[in-house]
Parts: sequence; C-alpha cells; structure tokens
Amino acid sequence: MKTIALFFGGLSNEAAVSIMSAKNVAKAFDRRRYQLILVFWNKKDQNFYLVKDINKLSCTPKNRLNIEDFHKKFDIALPMTHGRYGEDGVLQAIFESRKIKYCGCRVLGSAVCMDKILFKNLMKAERIRQVEYGFLDFKAHTPSEIQAEKARIKKTFSFPVYVKPANSGSSVGITRVDRSGNLDQAIKAALRHDSRVLIEEGLINPTEIEMAVMGNDKLIVSRPGQLRLAKDFYDYDDKYKNGEAQVVIPAKISAPIIKEIRKLAPKIYRAAGCQGFARVDFFVSKGKIYINEINTLPGFTDISMFPMLMMDQGMTYAELINRIVGLAY
Repeated sequence: MKTIALFFGGLSNEAAVSIMSAKNVAKAFDRRRYQLILVFWNKKDQNFYLVKDINKLSCTPKNRLNIEDFHKKFDIALPMTHGRYGEDGVLQAIFESRKIKYCGCRVLGSAVCMDKILFKNLMKAERIRQVEYGFLDFKAHTPSEIQAEKARIKKTFSFPVYVKPANSGSSVGITRVDRSGNLDQAIKAALRHDSRVLIEEGLINPTEIEMAVMGNDKLIVSRPGQLRLAKDFYDYDDKYKNGEAQVVIPAKISAPIIKEIRKLAPKIYRAAGCQGFARVDFFVSKGKIYINEINTLPGFTDISMFPMLMMDQGMTYAELINRIVGLAY
C-alpha cells in the first residue's frame, strides 16, 4: 500500500485556509486504498513536521521531518499548501529536487499561474480576452516609471479598478477602487503582500464563473459553476468565514456561453502548462467571456468550488482525491 503525505500549512498568508482544506481531505481520504500521513509546514520556524492529529499541531524536535528524509516516509506528496511558497512552484521544486512524486501542477505552471502579472501577459500573448490591466514593479521600475503608469491608469481606465498583489491568493490584499483619488491607498495595501502590484479595470456587474479541470493528457472538464456574490467582490471573509456567496451549479448562463467557456478552460489550462488539477476562473459580461485567473491548488474547504464541481460530475469526495493521487508523477 502506497503512503500519501498530505502537506498543509505553509509560509503564506493562506496557511489557515490550507489547514481547512487539509482537514476536509483527511476526513474523506480513502484509507482502504492508501496510507495517509500528515505533514504540517510550520510558518513560525519554516520546518516540516509529521503530526498524528490535524487538530493538534504538535511541533517538536522529535517529529520534525527533514527534506532529505521525505523519500523514507512517503511515496507521493499531496500538497494543500495554498499561496506563496506552497502553490507558486517552490514546494514543487523541493519535491522534484528529491525525486518525489507529487500531485498537481509542475514548477513552471505553478509559478506562472501564481504570478498574476505573468499570467496576464501570457493570456495577452495567447489572445485570450481579459480586462484591461497595468502593473507596477516597485523593485524594477524607477519612481518616474511608477508615476507614469499610475497616471496612464487614472487617465485611460474606467473605474472601478481592482488593485491586487501579484503573488497572493484567496483575495488577500485586494482592494476595489471606485475613484482615482483612492488608488494610492489601495496600492499601499497591496504592497504589504508583494512588491509587484496588478491593477485591473473592473467590469460592471459581471457574472463570476469557475471551471474545474483535472488531468494530464486526457482532461476532465466540469460544467461551469457560478458565484452569486453578496457584495462587490469575493473577498477572504466571504470565501472562508461568512459564506454569504451562493454557489450555483450549473451556472445560469446561456448555452452558447457554456459551450464556449468549456472550450476555453482546457485551452487555457494547457497554455499555462497545468497538470493534475486546477480551477479556471472567468467573468462573463454583456455576452463576452473574460479570463480571470487559474488556481493551481484550489481550496478544498466545505464551501470550495473545485470539489463541488467535480462531485457534480458524479464523483464522490474520496474518489476525487483518489483520481488526483492517481495523476501524480
């Protein structure tokens, strides 16, 4: 029987979400098929620990797990490490450096999809429709270049705009800006999470659509799911605390839009170099489809869209996890 290591926690601002996802995965895990071990990545000291109880995260020298000992403890890694270092290719590179099989996207696909600016540039090259955007790089750009780009955005973009850290997930650090005078304050908020900031032109009352895609060569593509939001945008509290957004599967959109979006999702998944599983997010506005982003390690919490969409395909939660593990290499 193969041993699967469920990695959770991590160093990002999404460590708490990662623990929520891991608890759901551990609860539904098929222990008749695989042996499960729990590996907690402790944000405080940045070390890995083998834990027996996901609700009691004991971290002592006795249960510390060194990277060079990974291959002695498990056969396949199943990361649920959302955000920077766990979802952006860093942890994936650690697995590859130790020749460990793992689930999900490889290093390059993880990095490209995590970096919102790189992903936007890739979609632009692929000629996939998206909202207008600009970005500020506070390490690479000069102060005069920063000011020029802000002036361009204020002059040419229609407000509201959304200001986002380039490398952050779960809507952490994102601000909706309704008038240009508040732009600098939103940029400062994003800079608390990254030195590179994305600024996107907003759409008026768009429909938020999410697609689950799973596979390496042969892909399973879900029906579209729709988020009906309780406020302006789907922020961290609504995703993981308040639960006010409604999930509608299948989405209440026209048949031609459904057909087109089911073609676009796997095309974008492959263009970004995704493997294993990912969630592809879109906006629909005035009959047009706009790519938003790809989440290469989507949430597996009680209210997360990816498992809901795959269970809508007829899978049980345990079967979904088994299929993800089966795609590891």
